[in-house]
Amino acid sequence: MTIYFDFQSTFKYNKNHSIMKKITKLCIGTLAFVFLFYNQDIGLNATLIALLIWILLYQKPIKSGNKKEFWLLSACVFLSSVSFAWYGDVFSFFAMFISVTVLGFQSQYPKINIVLYPFLWFLNYATFIFKFFSFKYWLPKRIAGDTFFKKLLALVVIPSFFVITFMIIYASGSDTFYSFFQNITFNFNFIQIVFLSCLGFFLFFNVWFVFIPKVFIKINNQLGMNFSIGKQINLTPTFSFLEIDFERRSGEISLILLNILLVFFIITYNYEQFFSTATTATLSDEIHQRVVTIIFSIIMAIGVIMFYFKSSFNFDKKAGLLKKLSYIWIILNALLIMSAFIKNAEYVSALGLTFKRIGVFIFLTLSLVGLFVTYLKLHYLKTNIFLLNRMLRIFFVTVIITSCINFSWIVTKYNIAFHKNDDTEYLKNLNFNKQVLYNNYRNDPSWQSYFDNQKEIIKWQKSKGILSWHLYFESLKIN
Repeated sequence: MTIYFDFQSTFKYNKNHSIMKKITKLCIGTLAFVFLFYNQDIGLNATLIALLIWILLYQKPIKSGNKKEFWLLSACVFLSSVSFAWYGDVFSFFAMFISVTVLGFQSQYPKINIVLYPFLWFLNYATFIFKFFSFKYWLPKRIAGDTFFKKLLALVVIPSFFVITFMIIYASGSDTFYSFFQNITFNFNFIQIVFLSCLGFFLFFNVWFVFIPKVFIKINNQLGMNFSIGKQINLTPTFSFLEIDFERRSGEISLILLNILLVFFIITYNYEQFFSTATTATLSDEIHQRVVTIIFSIIMAIGVIMFYFKSSFNFDKKAGLLKKLSYIWIILNALLIMSAFIKNAEYVSALGLTFKRIGVFIFLTLSLVGLFVTYLKLHYLKTNIFLLNRMLRIFFVTVIITSCINFSWIVTKYNIAFHKNDDTEYLKNLNFNKQVLYNNYRNDPSWQSYFDNQKEIIKWQKSKGILSWHLYFESLKIN
């Protein structure tokens, strides 16, 4: 199977000096990756790699129209990098990774819609091996007046790669061959260096050499935020076998019935939440199940509006009733969200704060934001891509912001203040609340073994090399 890429958008005129700059950055990044991660755990080194990528991206000329976007995304990179340097957990790493990835896409290909970023990321990572062996697309054809790179590649890099690869293969198949190299004393872990070199090359290669198939270019050209003049003038039905008048009437009937159904659901939902009795054991499961139902309902509600207002009805002068019904549909769904918000707040007041309950607040808030963006789409006659684009951006910003918040500290402070004796085992299992627990329970004999164990963990964390540090543990004062 032949894969075609649109390299005109990637390299413009495929100039050798442009490719050489990318290869230089690739080499710098790979060497830095090996240096920072050799004999180290993931810690400050990952933050330094993220900042190095930012520096290398900053060196690329930024067009005046893209500077605002670049600096906003740079702020996201800095925030998530500091967050990971402090906490070192999976979520802050995820935030840092996607912030760097999004900045890489935006700074190099600003015309690509963010909706395509996840697909391009997956495509480039999955096809790395094919891209690597397509040398003519990422290696310069010639280097005028300078043979150093060619000599380095031909006389050092390629022979070394094959020799090292076959040394590993032969050593794994012959004890005598392995013992020969075993008797040679090295001051470094050769296998680890090879692994880190490959991993660093893989990561940085996918930063600098993003290949975009022609089909993605065509799709991107169709992902406009506003409808074309043709769409505004020519009112065409969604289905060829259904006239636009029938489709409009179908939408009106559908939304009338859905609004009636939603009103009935809101009444029954609020009755079950505020008037029916439930045991403490089942209350948590019931509330979380209802929240899942609400979130799924909101997604479907937005989907219904996207279906009916994806094209012609935005400019149909006879679609006034359909729009009013859509606004009512949005308002009713917002009321449903507020009911769940109030009940979750009562739940927290009665039983305390947990990560799940915070997650419910966040998801409900995002659902409200989603409905508001849907309203903007209807009011300002925007495309469905406008809605998806804005929601992806909101999700991205939410991930960055929440990665900087110490929810363990918030949960612990709230529960100690209002539910001091409730489920202390839950508080012990949280990650970043040790100082708060120590300040409140250090004189309690029943907590002594717990703090002794934490002292050992902190001592072990502080014994790591500086590149493996998580700064949170350096801030703890548990004596």
